Amino acid sequence: MNPFARFALFTVARDAAFVTLAAMILMLAFSFRPELAFEIGATVALIFSVYLLVRVSLLTEERLERCEVWRALPEEERPPGEDGRRWARTHFELLLLRFAKGASGFAGVLYVGALLMALASGLAPPFADASSSHQFVNAARADITIR
Repeated sequence: MNPFARFALFTVARDAAFVTLAAMILMLAFSFRPELAFEIGATVALIFSVYLLVRVSLLTEERLERCEVWRALPEEERPPGEDGRRWARTHFELLLLRFAKGASGFAGVLYVGALLMALASGLAPPFADASSSHQFVNAARADITIR
């Protein structure tokens, strides 16, 4: 594999790993409401996907030369010449688009999970404590009306 392609893959994967870690910490913080936790994770994934799409739309050959992937490589490992820069930009764009597609797909799965969790909690019978307290209140009202 080309050194530029390998380093670009590792750089974008590292960014995705940091975003995933942040999303998981936020989801864990809101684990008392699973549907909200899933929705937060989905929103973080969707924001990351939009960030990658904006990054692709702003990427030019001049900006590629200023990005981390290009500058971190030694001069001899960079793709040489104008064609090399064009190939590098095209490859980096496709890589960013692939990660954006994965992040948006993962966001969709998390949104569906949030919807299913919300529906499941809405269809679940009330807790035994709540139903027994309602029965107690209804029995007390019935006792008052009889007297």
